[in-house]
Amino acid sequence: GAIREMYGLTRGLGNLRVMLGSGLLGMAASGLLNPVMPLYLRSRGLGFQEIGALYTAGALLPIFVQPVLGALSDRHGRKPFVVGLSLVTSLMVPAVALVDDPQPLAAVMILKMLLSRSAAPVSNAMVADFAPARQRATLFALLDATSNLVFVAALFASSAVIRALSVAGTFFLAGGLFLAGSLLLLGLDEPARPPRAEGGQG
Repeated sequence: GAIREMYGLTRGLGNLRVMLGSGLLGMAASGLLNPVMPLYLRSRGLGFQEIGALYTAGALLPIFVQPVLGALSDRHGRKPFVVGLSLVTSLMVPAVALVDDPQPLAAVMILKMLLSRSAAPVSNAMVADFAPARQRATLFALLDATSNLVFVAALFASSAVIRALSVAGTFFLAGGLFLAGSLLLLGLDEPARPPRAEGGQG
């Protein structure tokens, strides 16, 4: 299937396999959390309108942060931003399970969404950096298909996981998966960036 083909295409491309493994762990964690998150927020006292506002803020704020992170990653390299944002996001997931008060919980959720969504363009650019030019579109398509398969599988498994571990336990498991994916990224070997041309030379 898509996973086998993706594995074959990335043979000899260690950095891409690291990115693939990290991304799949993150998608598994997201799939586990997706069904329970709105119900969990309701159980902590947030109304439907507040939950809607929370998700709206989490979607809009990255619009202002993503261009800045993109420019910084072009200048200073992508790995520090991808790894740093991924690590912080992984720690935010269990923090959600530890916060009971609605307002701090909403703040934690907005920050988590801001960090994870702001990191996505830099992470995608890093995949493009590592992918051979002639296979780039194929690799992106297979990566998307593979990620969706893992996400759907985690969605199906989520109810059994929640029954076995409780809601809080599921948050900690998801946080562990995010953290494992973040630690995988430490193994990336980012290529040296070419020196920037000095202004005024001609």
